Amino acid sequence: MNDKSKYFLTLDNISAEPIHIQISHRIKRAISDGSLEHGERLPSTRVLASELSVARGTVENAYALLMGEGLLISKGQAGTFINISSNSLEKSKPVPDKHSVKNTAQQERSFLFQPGCPAYDVFPRKTWSRLVTSQARKQSVTALSHRDAMGYLPLRQALASYLRLSRGVNCEAEQIIITMGYQGALDLLIRCLSLSGREVCMEDPGYLFASQLLRAAGVNIVPAPVDEHGLDINKAMALTPNPSLTIVTPSHQSPLGMSLSPERRVALLEWAKTTGMWVLEDDYDGEFRYSGYPLPALKSLDEAERVIYAGSFSKTLFPALRLGYMVLPTSLVDIAEKYASLSYQSLPLATQQVVTAFMAEGYFALHLKKMRALYAERREITADTLTNILGDYLQVSSYKNGMHLVTNILSDEQDKDVAERFNRQGFGIQALSDWTTNVNENGLIMGFTNISSKMAAEKTAKQLRQCFTHPG
Repeated sequence: MNDKSKYFLTLDNISAEPIHIQISHRIKRAISDGSLEHGERLPSTRVLASELSVARGTVENAYALLMGEGLLISKGQAGTFINISSNSLEKSKPVPDKHSVKNTAQQERSFLFQPGCPAYDVFPRKTWSRLVTSQARKQSVTALSHRDAMGYLPLRQALASYLRLSRGVNCEAEQIIITMGYQGALDLLIRCLSLSGREVCMEDPGYLFASQLLRAAGVNIVPAPVDEHGLDINKAMALTPNPSLTIVTPSHQSPLGMSLSPERRVALLEWAKTTGMWVLEDDYDGEFRYSGYPLPALKSLDEAERVIYAGSFSKTLFPALRLGYMVLPTSLVDIAEKYASLSYQSLPLATQQVVTAFMAEGYFALHLKKMRALYAERREITADTLTNILGDYLQVSSYKNGMHLVTNILSDEQDKDVAERFNRQGFGIQALSDWTTNVNENGLIMGFTNISSKMAAEKTAKQLRQCFTHPG
């Protein structure tokens, strides 16, 4: 048995606590007591599932929970690793076991208010299961030997059609590469563009886990400020006149929520054209906009072919898929295929086939339409509830897009302290100050997609209120 598997031998099949929650708690406890340390590799989901005699999806769900909390990080084919360099888990405060907590299953609340999670309660599981079974039955001998490092061609064709229609991205299937989520895409770009030791400009605040991956690869990150119009291009150019890459979230700035203005989109593309830098457009949840018309992707304006467009199914479907993709400028296709062939980092064929069928049979478009309406409703419920119950503690951002909202703290209370107190109860909110170098940023990043009712919102908001010591 794998050495790391010893931490999971106490699984209780009789307990009301779900197995994937038990696994995640065991990993947290092992981190707490020092048995698992930063950088250690965990068993693969297949291996651990086999050793514990549980479904592989159960282990994937446990790992996905911990990735959402920043305790684990996936490095594609290299595996899944402990990542505790910047989390709030304290060794002096171990995770309670089942003997010290009453009804642990009911107290597991990590999806409520956790940013980046789709609505798990409304995912069409029956349809998905039917497609999984159908694709398995139709598996051909040819498919068993599939080795296209760029990814399953029918999926890339489906993505090209979808992106042309929904995001205004004029691309061909040959320009698309399937990756192990957004992290897999970023990892591949680090190698393709030889970014180690070079300057990469990032929005500040910016996506926390991207900056962690870049720093681990030896990239010199230059944080550039954002305002109500998105990335300040002039200040970015002053800070780093000629970076190798600039990473932006133009449809829904991560995490603050504003969109990059049309004028700055033009300025950014002109900067790229003039200097020859690349631009990575992270369109992580651009499909979800609840007021006005959906904004076209920055890539749709890219006449000079300097924009690399990155998308993911983690938020439109579910994160355990770990399925992402990039639309590459034609000049990068060959080198990306070369490095992808060396690492063979795309997902198993069966997963790609199921997603292809889900898109081809129209379920993907229907699911997105349903989610837009549902998320708009859940956002309003959450924002109204937070204002009513925590209005003297928090100010809710007015941006109506994406899958999370940002709340500014109105007192001298530190966001890290509030988030830590709240997350000890099983939640997974993020402190805004962890995402920025700006010492004046003090707020909470909170998801709303799994707030299924006003009652759930009110109950959770009251628990959050108790984590403040005094109002502003």
